[in-house]
Amino acid sequence: MSHKTETAAGTAPATTSAWHPFVCARAWPNDEIWEAFEAWEPKHVADLVQGPGVVKGAYYHMVTDNLPEVYMGSGICMAYYTARDLDGLFAFLGSRAFADAVAEGSGWFGKFNSVDFEDITGNIYRVSGVYGSGEAVDVPDDAPFVMWQRFEVPEELQPEFDEWRHPHAEALLELPGVLRVRVFEAVREGCPLPYYYSRGNRMIGLEVESVESLLSQPALARMRASLEWDLRLKYVKRDVFSYRYHHLSSHGGETST
Repeated sequence: MSHKTETAAGTAPATTSAWHPFVCARAWPNDEIWEAFEAWEPKHVADLVQGPGVVKGAYYHMVTDNLPEVYMGSGICMAYYTARDLDGLFAFLGSRAFADAVAEGSGWFGKFNSVDFEDITGNIYRVSGVYGSGEAVDVPDDAPFVMWQRFEVPEELQPEFDEWRHPHAEALLELPGVLRVRVFEAVREGCPLPYYYSRGNRMIGLEVESVESLLSQPALARMRASLEWDLRLKYVKRDVFSYRYHHLSSHGGETST
């Protein structure tokens, strides 16, 4: 039996990690630097979770093999950082720890392949709906695979899209192997870095047991049902990620560290 919870964006209980907002970044290091980048990235994530407000930093690889075009997204790796609420997230984004880590990471710029015509793209997302069953509503660790559907929806279409996305999320939850579904909205102000305002102001995220969960006939039929938006919007991406590792902050999201 499925369970759905909704609340005003940004007002969910801070202790419920399913509702934690996050900032994410996507990149495509070129072949020349890939091994060195992969060796450096764990330190980068570990450094960032020392900052105030952050709860967790997680790193993923894009899944690009043996998937249909509908699941081909942007870049080959992704990291995200969660906070208990938006105030905590922006305390993290404005911290010295964040600025220092970004300054070190910028040394890789110019050695990335383009992602949507940029060196790096990212978004800040808050959660506007959680769909799951039992303990899956609040998954303590990262699922083996996630799929994010990102849509750039113009203001005039947002009421229609927002009405559609919640039934779509409920239908996705019924697919074999789906652990949890969440819907998100991008935050487009208050961040010092412009590349966190990338396209994708609406997102639907699935946590799944395996890539095969996304290749079942019911899953492909559900994707087909969402392709109507590909015909109406100027930007739609579906990214499949495999979990690699995560680091937790020592303070659990406190803003005074």
